[in-house]
Amino acid sequence: MRPPILFIHGAFTRARRWRPWLSYFADAGFECLAPSLPAHDPPDPSRLAGLGFGDYLDAMTAACATLDRPPIVIGHSMGGLIAQHVAASTPCAGLVLVSSAAPWRTGTTRRALPYAIPYVLQVLAGASIRANPRAAMDLVLHDLPPDEQRELVPTFAFESGRAYRTMVFGSAPVIEGSVTCPVLCLSGGADRLLKPAVGVDLANFYDADHLIFPGRGHSLVSASLTVAAEVRGWIEGLAERATEASFQSNAAV
Repeated sequence: MRPPILFIHGAFTRARRWRPWLSYFADAGFECLAPSLPAHDPPDPSRLAGLGFGDYLDAMTAACATLDRPPIVIGHSMGGLIAQHVAASTPCAGLVLVSSAAPWRTGTTRRALPYAIPYVLQVLAGASIRANPRAAMDLVLHDLPPDEQRELVPTFAFESGRAYRTMVFGSAPVIEGSVTCPVLCLSGGADRLLKPAVGVDLANFYDADHLIFPGRGHSLVSASLTVAAEVRGWIEGLAERATEASFQSNAAV
């Protein structure tokens, strides 16, 4: 039986970012669950000002508990950091990190720095912060077709400054060895938010499989890309590897 899949979206956005992947995996026979993070759908800046990373983690851990068996957890960007913590504390069949933040301080790219500076005081204060449409276009959606860019820009809204601060300061470490399920990391070769070393270091930290998509940016979950097919192949490969391991074990006996 195929494991269910829990999808965790990234900062400033909501669960609808997963629509292409939800359709793809549901059509392939997977049970899919994609809740929005607290106060993200609809965006509620006043409530976000009182939320932190721990609130997000609690919500996604609770969502995971509604599934009847250990899921594959797929997280994008900040959602990838949340997914790492879910997998560290909850039985999971696999962990897929898509353009994921790391559980340590990584800094930002030179391209992203001018967009980050106006947020500094709000992030330090833990206030809710509003997405910059220009930043979304230039840093996240730059490699996508124009029609897809126009569709996705309005999905970027507000974020918790407290939660964002936790991510950018690397204040949510994961204990080495606490994630015991198989891990897949996916990185865009032209990511303008994350330095290339982030994906490499994550893959090394988790002894993970690592796929790099040359010329692609941070938004690897978009409909115009074929990344979901690569993830499905990896998930189905886990079952094949488990069957082969069981066969070899029985043969040895």
